[in-house]
Amino acid sequence: MATISQENINRWIEQSDIDYIGHYIKAWIPFNAWYNNTFQTLSTDREKINEIKNNANTVRNAINTLMEGDSSLSMEFKSYLASLIFHTAELNIQGRDGIINFENIIRVKNTINQKNEPFNRNQYFLRRTDGTYIGNVTQFQINVKKLSDNSSIFSYTHNDYDMEHLLNFPAYQSLSAQVQTQVRLYFQELLPFTKISVIETNTIESPKNYYQCDNYRLKRDTSNTTCYAHNIVKSLIEILYQLRNVVFHGELVPNRDAQKVYSAAFHVLKIILEKLR
Repeated sequence: MATISQENINRWIEQSDIDYIGHYIKAWIPFNAWYNNTFQTLSTDREKINEIKNNANTVRNAINTLMEGDSSLSMEFKSYLASLIFHTAELNIQGRDGIINFENIIRVKNTINQKNEPFNRNQYFLRRTDGTYIGNVTQFQINVKKLSDNSSIFSYTHNDYDMEHLLNFPAYQSLSAQVQTQVRLYFQELLPFTKISVIETNTIESPKNYYQCDNYRLKRDTSNTTCYAHNIVKSLIEILYQLRNVVFHGELVPNRDAQKVYSAAFHVLKIILEKLR
């Protein structure tokens, strides 16, 4: 019998690996076709994804039913979801909007974008100009003037919301400690968005405010009677969409760790697809 090299064995092992990235894209195609057909009045993928996340539809309702249920399919779905949460947190895939994981994927826009307040003999004016998506800031402007004669104390403009940039700005560092503190406090009030984690840390048993998904306890919003799992819907659909984007944009490094993420994502999406038949 001929001797088989270890290199040859390794190559055959590699051939046995399933390309879950490719499988995920194949699963995305019918999902993409479904939402294009369902939301024909909307123009862009982003608008359609937001519609799935925020309003009643087949996919949103299916995820809510799976999370609320205790059938074998529900348990399978929750287990794959837990795997997706674990592997995205472990790998830290960088998307265009930041790290793709369940800790920071839900972003709630701060609707307050301006402060114009008198405080201790000075007038403080701060304005944030937002871009096309949540978290994108195209300009941040600060002006501090004396109330007595309207003379300028501090002027600052930057093309982003960046606390570190502000704190290192020479003119800011030359301000009195009191003015620095007030500028910083107003600046923090104009944070572009807040993040909501899908992980529930303050669990309540009655009524139950969490879903047990393997080792994770995920938020169940008992106040939202139309969709208790709306936080999970929002985070999961956004994660699936961003995982699609990093592949299509060529930003993903297709290594073994990435395959673990896309394996979980594929199985989650495949269960959702079965609800669209």
